[in-house]
Amino acid sequence: MKEEDRAVIFFDIGHTLAVGGEMSPRRLIGYRLGLSERDMKAVGKLIMTSSIETHEELSSLIEPFVRHLGSSTLGEIVKEIWEEQKYCVELLPGVEEIISTLSGRGYELGIISNIWHPFYEGIKEKAGTLWDHFRYVVLSYRVGVKKPEREIYRLARDQVKGGSYWMIGDTYEMDIAPAMVEGFKTVWFLIRPEREKETLARVLRRDIPPPHFAISDLRELIEDLRIF
Repeated sequence: MKEEDRAVIFFDIGHTLAVGGEMSPRRLIGYRLGLSERDMKAVGKLIMTSSIETHEELSSLIEPFVRHLGSSTLGEIVKEIWEEQKYCVELLPGVEEIISTLSGRGYELGIISNIWHPFYEGIKEKAGTLWDHFRYVVLSYRVGVKKPEREIYRLARDQVKGGSYWMIGDTYEMDIAPAMVEGFKTVWFLIRPEREKETLARVLRRDIPPPHFAISDLRELIEDLRIF
């Protein structure tokens, strides 16, 4: 395949390839540690953009926000959260078939995700050898920037060096809009349409640009030959 004809398909992780606990990481940490909403947001950004790979490092990062807790208590709570995040990961139905099929058809695959280390370790463990299909992996906690900032898409695009690139994700604001600005073709996975209803209305009114495709089932990626 000529380089200019090559297509690279990037996936979001959360609610696109996998799901985890009921609470987001920042809310889980905030709830367990009794953080204010402001501190919860600050911690949420830190864990998603800091290269933290152990629960001890996480404790040190959070300590300034919870001086009312002793270091031992903080360490125990953080370790529990870390382990929960690692083992709560579940792949969405059909992901194994979809990734294997796309790879088998000659597409190169990648990841662009707002994620932190324990959840990333969890999805790699759950996916096993399936993860080997992803050639390009751009993670917010490793590159220091998170969606919807356009820079994370530029970092992913610059790895490809030729061909076309696609972004598949469940959130218009995070996955679709910034990707389109950076030249990606997009597939909006409406797994939770109730969370996107206002945005859907804006798309239908043509207030904002539509994605190139929209799907309600991830299997459409391998069944609808119009997409790629």
